[in-house]
Amino acid sequence: MSPVQMLLGCLLLLYLSEFLVWVRSDAWLLRRRGRGWEALTRGGLISSSRGSLHWVYPVPQLGRAYSVRTSPPTASTVSTALRLSIETAFSVVDIGRRYQGVEEAFQTLRWTSWGLWGLVWVVCPLLLQFMGLQPMLWILASGALILMVANAWILARAHSKTFSESGDERLRLVLSACLSPLAAIRSWDLAQKQALDGFHPLAVAAALPGFQGWDELAAAEWRRLRYSVASESSASSAITVDAVESAEVCAAIEVLARRRGIDPAHWDSPPRAEDMAHTQYCPRCRTQYTGQATCCRDCRWTALMPIPQ
Repeated sequence: MSPVQMLLGCLLLLYLSEFLVWVRSDAWLLRRRGRGWEALTRGGLISSSRGSLHWVYPVPQLGRAYSVRTSPPTASTVSTALRLSIETAFSVVDIGRRYQGVEEAFQTLRWTSWGLWGLVWVVCPLLLQFMGLQPMLWILASGALILMVANAWILARAHSKTFSESGDERLRLVLSACLSPLAAIRSWDLAQKQALDGFHPLAVAAALPGFQGWDELAAAEWRRLRYSVASESSASSAITVDAVESAEVCAAIEVLARRRGIDPAHWDSPPRAEDMAHTQYCPRCRTQYTGQATCCRDCRWTALMPIPQ
């Protein structure tokens, strides 16, 4: 392998590393998938108790992804303020407005992102082929410098207007874009990563155009909240704030499902036995067991339910 080929290979690896996204354990990653969107709630290239590493498409705009936390709104007491905050978190109209507003605010960055992408992956290989390495490096350095300065200036202004309270995040984005043209290519997408945080991820998924698999995600999240540890412990003690919050969020998910033409009653219906020996199932994760099982191995739910024969 020639030195030029090794250089291009290292450049490609560095470029692809920019399209790896770290997501906290209490958040969902909603990323582009073709013309639509999909949600990643678990797994990843690398996973730990703190979060997981995922990939997005290595092209500007197609690499767009939103990180949205799953934690419901908290309050010291159950009050009207709690219900209003949950209603706001599930407002598809507000999410749509926010989505469109942020898209428009950072739209100018598309020119610098695509310009840098074309310079690195179209212009430079052609110059390397016909003019050699040294002229290519001079043109790359001068062109990248102009585009990176413009990109940093536009990014700082747009981010300051849209997220005025996120000074630390803005500084990190601008510094990264100033230090590397490969990071500057991602500015258009990374500046919007936290744009929809604060809303519930299921409501965000419902608002994103062409989202895939919403019913399955909603059913899993609804069962996770309905059969939570808080609700299990509250059966024999006073109802806790966490249990009431889970019930509020479950009710909001049901309302959202009905608006999409989905009957949430099917989410809790008993499954069909996958094997003749299976007589019980976990209502939380739907794993099936024989009659000797006393709790779910996957989610540790203790109140297994019978499967109708």
